Amino acid sequence: MQGLVWRLKALDPEASESLKVIAYFDALVDGHASAQVLLSGAAVLSGCAAGYVADGGSLRVDASGSKTGSGEPGTWPGHDFSDGGRVWIERTGQAFANDEMILERVAIALGISFDRTSPVAATRRAIETIIDGAAPLDRRMDAAAMLRLDRGKSYRVVAVPASTDLPGPSAVVYTGVGPVRAAVLRLSGAEPSGTPSDSRSGVGLATVPSALDRSWASALLALRLSSPQHPRQLADDLGSLLVFAGLADSSGLETPDLTALKQLLKLQPKALALLESVAATNSLRAVAEEVGLHHSTVQSRAVDYSTALGFDIRTAPGRVRLSLVLTLLRLSTTTFGQ
Repeated sequence: MQGLVWRLKALDPEASESLKVIAYFDALVDGHASAQVLLSGAAVLSGCAAGYVADGGSLRVDASGSKTGSGEPGTWPGHDFSDGGRVWIERTGQAFANDEMILERVAIALGISFDRTSPVAATRRAIETIIDGAAPLDRRMDAAAMLRLDRGKSYRVVAVPASTDLPGPSAVVYTGVGPVRAAVLRLSGAEPSGTPSDSRSGVGLATVPSALDRSWASALLALRLSSPQHPRQLADDLGSLLVFAGLADSSGLETPDLTALKQLLKLQPKALALLESVAATNSLRAVAEEVGLHHSTVQSRAVDYSTALGFDIRTAPGRVRLSLVLTLLRLSTTTFGQ
């Protein structure tokens, strides 16, 4: 590394300084430097005060690296790290050439430091482990002990979009449908407590700690099958749909019904609301009241949509078939971002 730094210095002094910043923070990480030492390094390198917020606390140091108390990121140049952490430097005026590099490397270093030492990070890792069916049972039981779960009692996993806050410890898990926040819920009577009521969530089946990977799997499916009309989905209420959804995921095949539905919605996106209402009721008059249309209009559209889908959505078997294809649509199209 040092040889490369000196060779680049003659050609591109700015690039050589960037490499020095990288080497500096790498050395601190290798030496298990504390978060305060890492922050002080950023302050000394940048020549201005620096600070971070993480795990509900904050720290600020002056330009010499001396601790001055707590601080706030405000509008200072900064960089995010870990789960909700942010580090900043209090640069006034024009940014220096290596400010961005310093912020990036100290953020990486702080993320590693907090992951090593923070109780919050340890709890997060325990949640990740206990819902991981591929983890050895002894490791999952160690995680249960870390989370203070009773081996003989039942718990549920709740899954929400990663941007949704949950009370108590949680972990963001990267899934095939995007990042999802997971937490282990204790039961209060027959109902789980602590779940959000006004945002999308999936609540898994109640299981003992050794089987919480199955609760997580059912919670994730329930979240994917939630909707604006039914934002909180309890896995218990899905019944056999849990088996159906799991098999649909593993098959990787798109049924003719799903292909037809996607084609219909591509041409008529507003048809989805009416179709969901038809699947949930047994009367077109009730559908008309729910969607705010005249009964004859709903009747006409039901005929058109039946033709497009290839089955009659006005009959009992047709409504069952419609419910299943709407489930497949949610599974195939629902994704979650940060």
